[in-house]
Amino acid sequence: MENGLIFSLFPGIGLLDLAFEEAGYCVVRGPDQLWVGDIRKFHPPEGHAWGIIGGPPCQEFSLLRRLPPTGYGVAMLIEFARCVTEAKPEWWLMENVAGVPNVAELGHIYTNQLARDYTWRRFDIDQAWYCDTSRLRHIQFGSRSGRRLNVPRGVRRNVTSQAVLANDDRPFEEVCRLQGLPAGFNLPPFLATEKIKAVGNGVPLPMGRALARAVTDAYSRLPGQSPDQLQECLCGCGRSVTGNARYAANIEGDTSACRKRAQRNRDRAWSQGVAA
Repeated sequence: MENGLIFSLFPGIGLLDLAFEEAGYCVVRGPDQLWVGDIRKFHPPEGHAWGIIGGPPCQEFSLLRRLPPTGYGVAMLIEFARCVTEAKPEWWLMENVAGVPNVAELGHIYTNQLARDYTWRRFDIDQAWYCDTSRLRHIQFGSRSGRRLNVPRGVRRNVTSQAVLANDDRPFEEVCRLQGLPAGFNLPPFLATEKIKAVGNGVPLPMGRALARAVTDAYSRLPGQSPDQLQECLCGCGRSVTGNARYAANIEGDTSACRKRAQRNRDRAWSQGVAA
């Protein structure tokens, strides 16, 4: 690891930041609406950040949304890309809901630059792989050196609680527990509904810790263990495979999820070809 300084965009109360701090990184938080900040006025200096993390507002991409998009969500994705192109870090990581578009394919000057400068991949991650709460998210990760994150697909077991929402009606203490925060965590200056919204908008700590470990592992490889030796899973999940493997395995070595996804992709391509 050449430099552990990480810039955090759209930090909220800093749950994703906390996961990276626990892993030994120094995280510098950018502006956030929660603290009366404006990302559009933020211009990170070039050459100081080793990595950039962040979760731009996801409401407009959520499947739960019933109103038409205003364009704000895409605008914030572009702001994320702008900050990356200005700071020029080695890598960047963006967390969002499954419905978010690929930030490097938005066709804007900043997102086009992102696509030129970085090798990027997209993959899914579920909080239920690490605890009894389910929360599906998609991660987009780019690096100048071509490194890829390897977050093995987990196994969903004993899911007893649904994902925390910004407007969750469960007690604040329960919301904190489900997000992985320690007992007694509090936000004294906030009203009760504001506390739940702030915690609910954060990245669950178990998920953040998995991502921080993946970044550490990716940059702990020796030169002889470069990402050039890694192949991509044929299902398109963004995960890496080694040797003669064609599909990525979960933590128990099972490749069935990726095999099924690949078959669905083949079936879809066949049906579209027939329809054409």
